[in-house]
Amino acid sequence: MNRSKSFHGASLDDALSAASSGLSARLEELHYDVVEEGVDKVVVEAEVDPVAVLGLFLSETFRAGALDITAHILVTDEALEGELEGQDLRYFTASGGKGLDALQYLCNRVLNRRLSDHTPIHLDSDGFKERRAQELQERAESAADEAIRRGAPVILGPLTPAARREIHLALADDPGVETESDGEGFLKRIVIRPLRRR
Repeated sequence: MNRSKSFHGASLDDALSAASSGLSARLEELHYDVVEEGVDKVVVEAEVDPVAVLGLFLSETFRAGALDITAHILVTDEALEGELEGQDLRYFTASGGKGLDALQYLCNRVLNRRLSDHTPIHLDSDGFKERRAQELQERAESAADEAIRRGAPVILGPLTPAARREIHLALADDPGVETESDGEGFLKRIVIRPLRRR
């Protein structure tokens, strides 16, 4: 994880300005502790806080789009779990959640640019991704059955990386088919091919 660094100044404001400059971060993105305070010297230990970075990015994004959405970010051992709620979530959950996956991708890109090491961010809304995973599994199994029945490839998509992952996982242990992503960019198709019996 990112380690705190020491910064000093004649006052707390000066020390925090030095921290912001030294870490290339806004003051609102920092977590800091005052470790020494004297008459004309203050020392702080500061680091970029990933939750603050994401909170600012999401709130500013939603505000810029005039969207009624708020994000609550929970830190776990495996990930930063972002739960979204609000009246305008339909814009992110429509079309199988492409907007939600794209926003999650952007959040991870923002963290990658700001921090050398961080846990991934997962965004969801009221169990949407779990319901989608179940639907994608059923869709994958149906497509696999069709590919085997027809003896020809079946194509699904275009799909986001998260949706493609669900389909690849759903069919990973199916001895009758193989899956492959096809295309360029963020949205790709999945080709489900029947395996020839040997």
